[in-house]
Amino acid sequence: MSGMERNEGSGVGAAFTSVLSSLQNQRRRLEVISNNIANINTIGFKASRMTFLETLGQTLGMVYTPFEQGKFSATNSPTDLAVDGRAFFVVQSGSDQQFTRAGAFYFDESGQFITQNRDVVQGWLMDEIIDDQSSSLKDATPDLGGIEDIVLDPEMTVNAIATRNIWVSGNLNAGLSAISNVITTTDAFRVNSGGEVLNASVGDELNDLVQTTTPLVDGDTLEISGTDHEGNDITATFTYGAGNDGTTMGDVLTVINTAFSGVATATLEEGKIMLTDSTGGDSQSTLDISAGAGNTGAITIPAFANSILGYTPKATTSIVIYDSFGTAHQLTVEFTKTANNREWAWEITSDGNESITAGASGTISFDTNGQFVTNTFDDGSGFLEIDPGNGSMPLSVIVNFGGAEGLSPLTQYDDVTSVSAKKQDGQASGKLDGIRVDKQGYIIGSFSNGVVKRLALLAMATFDDPTNLEKVGASNFVPTNFSGKASITSAFSQDSEILSGNLEVSNVDLADEFIQMIDAQKGYQAASRIVSTLDQILEETTRFGR
Repeated sequence: MSGMERNEGSGVGAAFTSVLSSLQNQRRRLEVISNNIANINTIGFKASRMTFLETLGQTLGMVYTPFEQGKFSATNSPTDLAVDGRAFFVVQSGSDQQFTRAGAFYFDESGQFITQNRDVVQGWLMDEIIDDQSSSLKDATPDLGGIEDIVLDPEMTVNAIATRNIWVSGNLNAGLSAISNVITTTDAFRVNSGGEVLNASVGDELNDLVQTTTPLVDGDTLEISGTDHEGNDITATFTYGAGNDGTTMGDVLTVINTAFSGVATATLEEGKIMLTDSTGGDSQSTLDISAGAGNTGAITIPAFANSILGYTPKATTSIVIYDSFGTAHQLTVEFTKTANNREWAWEITSDGNESITAGASGTISFDTNGQFVTNTFDDGSGFLEIDPGNGSMPLSVIVNFGGAEGLSPLTQYDDVTSVSAKKQDGQASGKLDGIRVDKQGYIIGSFSNGVVKRLALLAMATFDDPTNLEKVGASNFVPTNFSGKASITSAFSQDSEILSGNLEVSNVDLADEFIQMIDAQKGYQAASRIVSTLDQILEETTRFGR
């Protein structure tokens, strides 16, 4: 065979090598496309692509997975999680640490947080009570050490905590003051003066009154009865006569004032007897005057009724506290305005089997600006002491009027009363009854007693080049030399957010895949034609050599 024939043979051989490489690459490209289309409904699936590189006269097909954010599909499960950002969930698959965007997670019977492939989701376990239903933003991943399997006991409970503090806040109206109770005859005593009927005065004789129809004589009586502001009975008798208690309206008032000495004062105003409490406030005061049964004379005494109701400025609030068993006890705190400026008395009562053994009452004072100054216990105890009555530890509770724990101090402004026992630091025992995941990846548990806790924080990973991650099945990836090592912190630190109740759907674009399929098919057909042509050339070459 001549040198020219050998060169032609080697040229045909090189052509065969190139076209076979093309056939293999186009076949692999079709496999990639087929796999993409097959996973169009796979949660968290990332479509792969093939690019071609020329090397030593041949074409090399390179498969890679471009990282593109998929769309979100809402679900009804709080443990279905989607990532908005570049981060990946970290899972433990056997002995291997892998990474995924497929967040269809759930808790199994043993409390493991797992994927549909039963890989265990990784993170940091924690036990942190939070005050409300939303977790506050954190600047960085908490220093919780290495990540581990997220496992939460489905029978998890929180212990009871005995109350140690009560916080009372709000305002006591500085514009309020006590009003004294006033009782008045429903009609005036009158006298006839020269044909003119006038209201009686204190110097008028009883026998000159219009109400006296038969003159009173020495020894006739007026029976006085009633109650003071606390409801204590009061009785007295007025005996008519100059040598007895007297004969005038003023003499009757003197006997009434003696009977009610220190608690009320009787006066005659526009002919009416008026009994006014000595101290302001709610009152049980009553008064009645009637003629004695054995009287010779006859006099009609008008009935008495309240003309001004006694009023005590009060404010009431209630709060539930807990003993060491977690048993609830309801307390009522009542504030009463005292006669002293800028001062209120308070009293705490209970309505159950518990008993208050000390610190049940006291006095709080305010400065000239309406700001809380001091709280003094009437018995000097300094604490509210309670025997729960059920065998649990006695309670020793600090009653805080001066603010703290995010609450303002109690004030006394000339504004509507709004006092409230807003907070206490005890709790009943509770069982886990709900799980949710916030945007930062905190798994938050709600307990039957109202306690809310951060129970875990999801570990999230990012890579320098996620397009070079290697697929290992079940929508999981592992790093390669080209992707870089995983940087594992929290979602917040990775500039990503976790969307609970959502799943990231596949990012496969079906229309694009069909176009790629047609492209690959044409490439494969063209390579096949080249194989047929090269075969004919070889036959011709062989014929020349004969």
